[in-house]
Amino acid sequence: MKKPGPLNAPPEIMSVLDDLSRSHRILEMEGHGDMSMGHLSYRDPEGRGLWLKRGNLALSEVQPDDYILIDFDGNVLQGEGLRHLEWPLHAEIMKARDDVNFVGHSHAHFATVYGAGKGTLGPVNNHGVWFANGGVPRFDETSHIITTVELGKAVARTLGDAEAVLLANHGIAFVGSDVKSLTLCGIFLEWSAKFQIDLEASGNDFEFPDADETVEKNRRIYPEAARNNYWWYFNRKLDRLEGREPQPM
Repeated sequence: MKKPGPLNAPPEIMSVLDDLSRSHRILEMEGHGDMSMGHLSYRDPEGRGLWLKRGNLALSEVQPDDYILIDFDGNVLQGEGLRHLEWPLHAEIMKARDDVNFVGHSHAHFATVYGAGKGTLGPVNNHGVWFANGGVPRFDETSHIITTVELGKAVARTLGDAEAVLLANHGIAFVGSDVKSLTLCGIFLEWSAKFQIDLEASGNDFEFPDADETVEKNRRIYPEAARNNYWWYFNRKLDRLEGREPQPM
């Protein structure tokens, strides 16, 4: 069998991988980092499988050439470097969800804390409203990492039509149709978990807002224009952190 060579993707794919690399680094900036663990992926537009961050890199270190192309059976087709053990998490979610072009997995602190308990993460602040349509289910069939096709399928079933899932005693998975939605989903999941942990710790009584109102609020506060605005906000913040002049909008 021919050994896969260096990454050799066309410009349109490299452009997406550039954005996805920035997403990795933005997520580290916003509390998702855990040494070299965590990874994002991109559905290959040519139908070959998915582009997955290579292993042994922190989220903060990812650049556009730090990916491997794998098929949905985990075979490396292109690129060099370690294939993450949890590739089935990405592959099985994409196979189950035609609307998902990007999958993320991280050990964001507050969302992982919340997932270690059995509470329900709800829309108790604006960031939690992001999840109004599908909620945030909790996968608790194992606390182990998702290294088998069977476990990947099980996570995909628990995720269902939602945009994120808590992985009990482990971390989170989150999805998007585009890079900016994936990024905001991961950030808002962490922020909403932190807010609810603080709210519960305060001892104040609270209840979840009306479900229909929350769906309408989601539509009102997260239109495409707002998503673009927030995506560029985080890109400007990243540029400043990395010592560059912020990119023009």
